[in-house]
Amino acid sequence: MSKFSSKSHHALMALACLGAITGGVFGGAALTTPTVHAKTKHSTKEKTVKHKNRPIAVQFLGVNDIHGGLQTTGKLVMDQTTVEGAGTVARLGGYLDQAQTTFKKAHHHGVTVRVQSGDMVGASPANSALLDDGPTLAALKAMHIQVGVIGNHEFDHGLSQYGKLVKGKRPSTTGIKNPQQLKAIQHYPFSNTKMQIVVANVIDKQTHKIPAGWHPYTIKKVTDPQTKASVKVGYIGILNTNLPGIAKKYTLKNEAQTIAKYDKQLRAKGVKAIVVLGHTGAVTQNGKTTGDAVNDLKQLNKIDPKNSVDLFFAGHSHQYANGRVHGVPVVQSGFQGRGYANITAQLNPKTGDFVKKSLHATVAPVKSLKDDPRATFKKDPAFKKITAVVKDANQRVAPIINTEVGATAGNQAISNDLSSNKESAAAYAVVDAQRTVANEENHPTDIAITSNDSIRSGMAVNANGKVTLGTLYDMQPYGNSQPIVELTGQDLIDLLNEQYTKSQLYFLQISGLTYKYAPASGDQLYTVSDVKMAQGAALVPTQKYRVLTNDYLSTGGDGYAAFTHGTIVDNAGQDIDLLTNYLQNHSPIPVPQLDRKVPVK
Repeated sequence: MSKFSSKSHHALMALACLGAITGGVFGGAALTTPTVHAKTKHSTKEKTVKHKNRPIAVQFLGVNDIHGGLQTTGKLVMDQTTVEGAGTVARLGGYLDQAQTTFKKAHHHGVTVRVQSGDMVGASPANSALLDDGPTLAALKAMHIQVGVIGNHEFDHGLSQYGKLVKGKRPSTTGIKNPQQLKAIQHYPFSNTKMQIVVANVIDKQTHKIPAGWHPYTIKKVTDPQTKASVKVGYIGILNTNLPGIAKKYTLKNEAQTIAKYDKQLRAKGVKAIVVLGHTGAVTQNGKTTGDAVNDLKQLNKIDPKNSVDLFFAGHSHQYANGRVHGVPVVQSGFQGRGYANITAQLNPKTGDFVKKSLHATVAPVKSLKDDPRATFKKDPAFKKITAVVKDANQRVAPIINTEVGATAGNQAISNDLSSNKESAAAYAVVDAQRTVANEENHPTDIAITSNDSIRSGMAVNANGKVTLGTLYDMQPYGNSQPIVELTGQDLIDLLNEQYTKSQLYFLQISGLTYKYAPASGDQLYTVSDVKMAQGAALVPTQKYRVLTNDYLSTGGDGYAAFTHGTIVDNAGQDIDLLTNYLQNHSPIPVPQLDRKVPVK
């Protein structure tokens, strides 16, 4: 990171430059020139030079992992603080506008740039997913997101498809079987987001190029509207490489090495102010920030200690993060629009870099109206536009999502909250459904396994006490196919143990198995034992078992490498179809007990 320095040989000019750094110039006020120079023939020219060299106030507003959660709310855990009921994309838009207005009041000639760090779409609730995430992209347009990177879920329906959607082109509807959904997509008014996508470390194995015509970085000028002085800022896009399911068609290059490569290229073009948009995780706990994003920066500093990376917007792990690595802010704001990052700084037109000491980063929650009653956003343009987008989307998908498909015992809602043993009743309902229906449809299955990350909501019931198709789409928005993998008993034990490592973010949800777990040491937090089949027989390490899972986990996704030791022997179909079938033919379905993982006391 280049440091600020003044090369002026005039002592008074140096003093003025120092004032520009330390004293109230964010407001755009002219620097005061001592009267001793006022009558010299050079005074006008010198005053212009001082204005041109005045630092430019800049604000970066960042969002990550929205996942089409247009109306989703939930917890945002911010280190030691938990905000309940955070979210909705309309309120996110309102808070971004509010943050920009506050910045502008303090710094009249300041410039705001809005960015995103991946997973804007995919794993979306029904009112976005059934319209190919057109409503979410319309919301991004309303929020004026200018630059972004792809996340792993932008791959869900193909990168070329996503590239078309970003530009407002009508997507392919190949493979859509529901005639109502097909009609809804064909009539949806997709619009150009005007958002630029950058991704540096994803290479198509067939073309050997970055997909969808995207570029590894972009350069954008930040210009002071009064002085017209400008600084070039570079944006590098990076995707987490721990995504084996994606690696089938793409080569994912090392994050830090790739950042170093393009940081060097940007510096060669005279760009010294550099921002990384990284769909790679970080978390701040007890004041300490860790994660892949932190590791990437540490490795980058070893590769090139003179790199000029100044800011890092993280994503992917759905956590709160606000820390620094060698002075570089690393921020992440949860997921589903529950928070946003706000970094303010000064850019020095003379050095073309950030004023290092000016960097200030915060991560703020998107509070509910109950918790922030003054934030009604009734007159806010983004809030109004997004509210209209959501209302329109709900009307378009209503005929699909309001279809009743079954019921639960006692008309109870089934929660997706994780217990202390990392069990979810809603996830158990899903894997029980998958194992039951797969066997009924002649796809022999011993065990069904998913992760809590694969189930995105609980099983709600409507006013009639029924479960609707919309609820099932909200629970399983991925549209995953369900391969059956043949694994040995030992592979299964290894798989269960993989969820209890320090680096694991997600926990397995199981049907057809029970087990005990006890504290371990080192990177292995717990060790699994006494694994039994549903009928009570002990799991045999040398015996082979047929395990139904989703296509992402089957390729080792989320760090579950033990799945790759097996062989895919069958496919039971689509996740939504299995769950719908279960509700239609087995209602009222039971509410699962959370007793499949038993801690050893």
